[in-house]
Amino acid sequence: MSSRRAKVYAACQVGGWGLYGLVNILLTLLTVVALSRGTEQLLPRTLWTLAMSLSGGVITHFARAPLNLRTWVQLPLLRLAPRVVLACVGLGAIQQAVGLFLAYPVLGLYKPEDFSFAFAITGVSFWAVVMLMWLLTYFTVHFVDRARTMERERWQQQAAAQTAELRFLKAQLQPHFLFNCLNSVRALIVEDPVRAQQAVTRLSSLLRHALSARGPETVPLSQELQVVRDYLSLEAIRLDERLRVREDVAPEALDIPVPAMLVQTLVENAIKHGIARTPEGGEVSLFAHVHGGALLLEVANTAAPLGTPTAPHSNGVGLHNASERLRLLCGAHASLLLDQTHAALTTARVRIPLPS
Repeated sequence: MSSRRAKVYAACQVGGWGLYGLVNILLTLLTVVALSRGTEQLLPRTLWTLAMSLSGGVITHFARAPLNLRTWVQLPLLRLAPRVVLACVGLGAIQQAVGLFLAYPVLGLYKPEDFSFAFAITGVSFWAVVMLMWLLTYFTVHFVDRARTMERERWQQQAAAQTAELRFLKAQLQPHFLFNCLNSVRALIVEDPVRAQQAVTRLSSLLRHALSARGPETVPLSQELQVVRDYLSLEAIRLDERLRVREDVAPEALDIPVPAMLVQTLVENAIKHGIARTPEGGEVSLFAHVHGGALLLEVANTAAPLGTPTAPHSNGVGLHNASERLRLLCGAHASLLLDQTHAALTTARVRIPLPS
């Protein structure tokens, strides 16, 4: 028995049998006061009640092991009911035998000639009901504990599955990110070796963050924006004046946690499918504000002209994984929507509810 279960069991035993003893002592006192007689038996009856409370606690405690009550909790009702009836009658008979022994020869509450089988049977029936109440309490506590354990195990299984899914998505996202960065550097090696060296320096800083095996799943928005700025600096080397950046971030949004690499993935998607495919380039706009109990993020980019060939390897892995990680980390009320209703503008909108 675990420490917590042992404490709950002890509290139920002491509390239940203690309450029984207290109630019966009070009833005895009220009876004596109401009838104004029998005061000479007040002390023996009080001692008898205390002894029966103690006896009930001892009998029920030591009956658990031979009856193997822990296994009864898992039985169906049709198999459980007859066992409960037999156990109640048996335990009630033992308790009644102890009570008769204390009442007749020990405390002298009754004389031997006062004994009758009807009195004994009535006592067994009474104690059987008391034992039934004890068993019901015992089973109720164990049913509740079992239900809580099953619920806790279910949540642990869900958390383990969620962690595994997050790791899988991160394992997909990291090679995808690395592939795109290396493509950017490769394009510069022949055209401008000096700028390619600068790009490699930027790339090393980015990879140190993105490929951290034990990195947190969420980071403050301020930390995520630093990664985004490094990435934009890397892309600015390749795109030069074709890339223009506008940033509007509210100060109160900087400390709010966001999924790591979420904003970077949206910016990467904006450049890859918008700016890089437009000959004259375009603008990437980043907005972050708090409104209506949620962090609202927007990454907008100049859309590629209609008829522009689709970029190679454009299977949406980065955006899909970003959406899935957002759902897993921030809950079902978080959302990532891609707005392409305007021909000249593509906007990714993220909503992350703030912790209540």
